[in-house]
This record gives sequence, structure tokens and C-alpha cells, in this order.
Amino acid sequence: MKFVLSFVSILFLANGYGQYYYNDIMATQATNEQYKLLRANKIHKVKATSYEPDNSVAEGFSLVEDISLDGKRIILNAGTSGGKKESTNNYYDLNRLKRTQSVSNGIDSRTEYSYTDKGFLQKILFTTTDTAMKAGSTETHEWSYNDAGQPVSMLKIKNRTDTIQVELIKDEQGLIIEERWKKKNRGIETYYYYYDDKKQLTDIVRFNARLKKFLPDYLYEYDANGRVSQMTQVSASSASYIVWKYTYNEKGFKAEETGFDKQRTLVGKMVYTYE
Repeated sequence: MKFVLSFVSILFLANGYGQYYYNDIMATQATNEQYKLLRANKIHKVKATSYEPDNSVAEGFSLVEDISLDGKRIILNAGTSGGKKESTNNYYDLNRLKRTQSVSNGIDSRTEYSYTDKGFLQKILFTTTDTAMKAGSTETHEWSYNDAGQPVSMLKIKNRTDTIQVELIKDEQGLIIEERWKKKNRGIETYYYYYDDKKQLTDIVRFNARLKKFLPDYLYEYDANGRVSQMTQVSASSASYIVWKYTYNEKGFKAEETGFDKQRTLVGKMVYTYE
């Protein structure tokens, strides 16, 4: 089984990729909304069963999220058939994610979130420490907002010295349509965001230097309830892509997700249960 994608843990896909508006602002909002839904329905455990392309259960795979009685901590335990296991602790306060921590192969990874008085994401601090080498690195994302509460810019500071400026451009409806990266006042990357008539994000696009044209990184489709029903993830280095399809149960939790490659061949499936 080659993929693990938990909606409850969607935020952990953010670190290490571009599209900071999506990964920082939108993904954190989605995580916090999902957390509220879990608490409102008194869910204390989420389990995932993984299936191979032949629809057999993936041997040795496990993914369980345990929610504490007070709701302030969610522990995610994941394992694969190769025997590798990883545990991540997520800490919440006032219905918002405050901190995540995981240790794997001697690497301690922590992410801390702080918010403004109005509940807007203000700062994310990523800290990685190699416990054996006693070495580490940090990355800080510092967000700024206008008087209307809309994000306008972000400073990405790596190891307290290497800084990238991120500027967000809005359309007349207030939707973020461009994310421009600059370093020492030189443009280094731009992402473009597109929406449907319901103001739902449909495309995240950037210029592919290798192919010399604009291509999407992600494409989204939605169901009648405004939930993501399909996401297409496009490879930046080849012509391949994977289509993820999602279904939900009556309470709004993700029930299944299936992945298909460019040839429409099933690459795997995850089925979720909630207790």
C-alpha cells in the first residue's frame, strides 16, 4: 500500500510543500472544523482499513486515532507491513490545533500554532531535531491580515536568517487568486488559485519550467454539500497524476477514499470507521 491519507490528519501533508495559503490557512481551518465535528459527535476513535488494488486487505497496515476524553489530545498511531511505526500527538485548545509532535528514526518533529485574538492563524513554528546528532532546524511562518480579517502576506523564515516574502493577491470578491513568493525583492514562484461560482477552490496552478507552460498541481470537485468529492494530484516532474475520490457517511465524516492512476487503475483504497 503506497498511500496514507487521513482527513482528520490532513494538516500533516502541509509541511514541506508549497502553496502556503492553502497549506497554512485553508488546511488548518479544515483541520479545526473536522476536530469540532469529531467533538460534536463524541467520537473517541478513528480507524482506517487499507485495501490493495486487488481489493484485499493490506497486511500489516494500521492507522488509528485516539481522542482523549477532554478532547485536548489526539494520538495518531500508524504502521506499515514493513514494520515501521510512527506516533503523532496533536494538542488542541479552544477548538483549535495548537501543537503537533512526532518522533521517527531519532528525528523529533514539532509544529506549534498561534492565533490572533479573533482566531486567525498568526504563526506556525516548525522545529526538527536530530536527537542523535544534537542538531536541528527551524522554520517560521508569520501571517499578516488586513482590517477585514483577510490574509495579505506571510514571512517564511528558515533558521532565523533565510527569509522568503509571500504576498497574496485578491480579486474583487475578496478571494485569494495569486500567491507570489519573493526573496531579496526577486520573484521566485507564483501560484494561481481558481474557484467555481460557489467560491469553492477548484484549481491550484503554477508555471512548469520544464514544460514551459502553466499546469495545475491540484484540481478539486465537490458534492452537493460542499465537501471535496474528488482531488486530482498532478506530478510536477512527469505527465502522471492520481485521482482521489471521497465518499462521506451520514454525519459528514469521510467513509472511503480511493486512488486511481492516469490509466484509471485502482492504486488503493482506505475505509474509515468512527467510534
